This record gives sequence, C-alpha cells and structure tokens, in this order.
Amino acid sequence: MSTNSPRVPAEWEPQDAVWMTWPSGGKWWPEAQDAALNSFAKLASAISQFITVRINCEKAGMPDARARIEAAGGVEKNISFNICETDDVWCRDSGAIFRINGGILEAIDFKYNAWGGKYPPWNRDDALAAEMAKSADAKDIRIENLVCEGGALEFDGKGSLITTESVVLNPNRNPGVSREQAEEILKSACGVTNIIWLRDGLANDDTDGHVDNIARFAPGGKIIAAVCGKSNPSYKQLQENLEVLKKAKNAKGESFEIIELPLPEEPVEAKGADGKPRVLPASYANYLLTNGAVIMPGYCQKSDIDAAKTLADAFPDRQVVPVCSNIFIQEGGAVHCLTQQQPSVS
Repeated sequence: MSTNSPRVPAEWEPQDAVWMTWPSGGKWWPEAQDAALNSFAKLASAISQFITVRINCEKAGMPDARARIEAAGGVEKNISFNICETDDVWCRDSGAIFRINGGILEAIDFKYNAWGGKYPPWNRDDALAAEMAKSADAKDIRIENLVCEGGALEFDGKGSLITTESVVLNPNRNPGVSREQAEEILKSACGVTNIIWLRDGLANDDTDGHVDNIARFAPGGKIIAAVCGKSNPSYKQLQENLEVLKKAKNAKGESFEIIELPLPEEPVEAKGADGKPRVLPASYANYLLTNGAVIMPGYCQKSDIDAAKTLADAFPDRQVVPVCSNIFIQEGGAVHCLTQQQPSVS
C-alpha cells in the first residue's frame, strides 16, 4: 500500500488518545445509574493509566464525571472533556473512525442510524464523528452512501478488514446495497484491499452482529476468534465463522494463525421483555488495545482468568487490565463498544 493512501492503523499501533462518551443526562441504566456511572469512571481510570482519555460529555455532566473518575484513581492530567451532547454512549459505533492519509489525521464519518433504526433519536450521534474530528483537528470525511458503525469493522493496518454481512448488508442499514458495492465503498473509505466477510455475530446482539465481539486481528498474522460450547446460542454461527477464518487470506495472500478465545463460561443473562432469561452478547473479544495495555472486559467468572492469559499470550508486550463489564453488557456492549482510539500520526 502506498504511504499516500488512506489507512486505518491496526489497534496495536501507537495512539495519541482514546475517546469515550459519558452517560450524563440520566437516561441510561435507569435502574442502576449510580453503579453505571461508577463503572464508566473505572473504565476511564484504567485507560488513563496508559494514555489520554478524551470524553464526549454534556457540560452539566462534567463535574460529576470528573469527580467520579478522580475517585476511581484516574490520572488527572490524562483526562480531558469535549463538550458535546449525544443520544447514546457507544462511542465506537457513532464516533469517528480515525485514519492516516499522507501524514494527516482524518476522521471517517459513516452515516449512522442507531443499529438499523432501533433506538431513535440518533441525529446527535450521527453528528458525533464530525464533532470529534473538529476537536481532534482532523479532516472530516463524510461517507454519505453507507450506514456503518465502528464496531462492525476490524483492521490489521496492512490492507485487510473483517466485517459481517449481517450488519453491513442488512436492509435496516443499507437497503439495496450489494456486497460488491459495499466493498467498493469500504475499500475507498478505509484504504483496504482485502475484505473478509463473516456471515453473522453473537446471538441476541442488538447490533445485528458486530465483528468486535467475534474476530479481532493480532500482530504477526493472527486472528483471535470467539468460540463457545454447543449449549451456547451462538455456537452455530461461531463455528461457521471459525471455518471462514481458517480459510481466509491476508492482503498478501497469506493464511492467518487462528487463536481461539472462548466466550464466558457461564452465560451472562438478563430478563427479556417476556420476563424470561435472555443470554446477553458477552465476549472477551470486546477488548480495547491501547499503548502498553489490553483493557479486557471481565464478567466476574473463573473464565476471566483464562481469557486474560490468552490475551497476554497474543499481546506479550502489553499489560492485561480487566474491567468489570457486567453492567455495561446489560445495555448490550462492553469495553471496545464504549471506546475509540485516535492513532498517532507520526
């Protein structure tokens, strides 16, 4: 790839900041707001030990956010706020996807419709990428012909992208858009030449199957693939995905080494609208890579220990930092969903 072509760096490459969106305004986690805010503070604090955390936040919510992060042990000099009103908190999906183009920081700004129109309104979230671009002094690259979210795209920084048909080709986002058309748009916007398509994601995933729960690149030509036992409702699609990944090639035509990462041993559940238990899309693959660290979602299970070891082996130059994500997953996501990295230009 030419150095003058746009490129989304791999997540393990050097970063200048990690972005989050703070749940101010009292409309999220209505039955556990205090606990949720403290969990956000712990996540921001964990990341701030390694890098600057830039937080999108309503002005009125900033004092409380700052106080909670300080109480959680956050590094004060590494916390900054971007005054911004949002509709939701999932920065990975509604925020900018940063790319480097000829030594310049740019922000890919896909259209956004709250995972296929599920949770209106979303107009402020659709505007978030441009707000982040302005704050980061990056050029906003609006992509008007594709609805997409950051959690749907996984990059190796060397020309390859993993995504899912269940998201990008879903008529609730992109009606009438063919796989070939989507590939053309993604290759142009993200600077990739090779797209690996998986069919579907985890069961009961409100995003319709984001890739950051099921398959992640790792250095050295590796892919970390989520797997599970036969009793898990995601078993069939994860097995299908595993077979696709085993046959996949990188941009140079080389095979990947597959590292299997089991889902939490015990299903993480919540009551559905019918009052019956519903298995939530909890996954250890929803980790964030940042300078010197793997910020891993933990679910207060024995399997957390095995997952941490797998990730430590995959990223031996980084410290694995578990962050309890049980309250996050009640709303459908975890660490990676809540964050977005800003790569270093130099």
